[in-house]
Amino acid sequence: MHKEEKTEKQHLAEINLKLNKLIGVTAISGKSKEEQVKILVALGFSNSEISNLTAIPKGTVDVIRAKQKK
Repeated sequence: MHKEEKTEKQHLAEINLKLNKLIGVTAISGKSKEEQVKILVALGFSNSEISNLTAIPKGTVDVIRAKQKK
C-alpha cells in the first residue's frame, strides 16, 4: 500500500466536506449577506470559508458576525 492511498475514512471525510459546502451554497441562494452569513455559521463554516463560498470579503463577514453576536 502506498502512502498516498487514502483510507475509506479519509474519502468519507472529503465527501462530507463537499456535501456540507453544497448544502451551504444551496441554503443561501437568494438570501441577503446577513442571512447568508447566519446560515453558514450555523452549518459550522469559518469566516474564511464563508468568504470563499459567498465572495463576501472576509472583513465584511467578520463585521456581520460581530453584529450578529450582539
